[in-house]
Amino acid sequence: MNPNDFPKTVKLKDGTQLVIRPLLKEDEKKLCEYFLRLPAKEVSRLKDDISNPKVVEKMIYDLDYDVAFPLIAFDEDLIVGSATIKFNPIGWTKHQAEIRGTVHPDYREKGLSTCIIDMIVEISKSMGIVQLTAEVSPALDEAYFLCEKVGFKEAAVLKNFIKDQEGNYEDLVIMIKEL
Repeated sequence: MNPNDFPKTVKLKDGTQLVIRPLLKEDEKKLCEYFLRLPAKEVSRLKDDISNPKVVEKMIYDLDYDVAFPLIAFDEDLIVGSATIKFNPIGWTKHQAEIRGTVHPDYREKGLSTCIIDMIVEISKSMGIVQLTAEVSPALDEAYFLCEKVGFKEAAVLKNFIKDQEGNYEDLVIMIKEL
């Protein structure tokens, strides 16, 4: 699966039809709007401060499918989900990729997260990736349980590794899925 295999139309459990495709440079404004609609509790525990438009601007400016493959899900003209595979095509981690993702709360428990992860797994396999990692804050229990549901296993817990935007420390769970 590659950028030419998109867009893809998917049907959620409730019958909603969404379009999933790679992120494009012209999506910057919609992506900023999407990230601002996510719950603050979740945003504060993500690796990047996606609530900062400058971070999103840099993400768009640095868009390079050879380093990261970001997918976005649209309900008509509104972004409702985002996921990225980050990989290193050279070096000792070239067989691994990291996944990151978010889904708007209104679209959870409808199959969107699983659908996007399935696409990421397919893309990863087509690139020769044999291991996916996900870094999850235990406070984001929905994300943790989703990772378990789709086959990720807890590999390590880094104690007090995360410092959220309020200055609180919490653990980071590293999860791995063998492909």
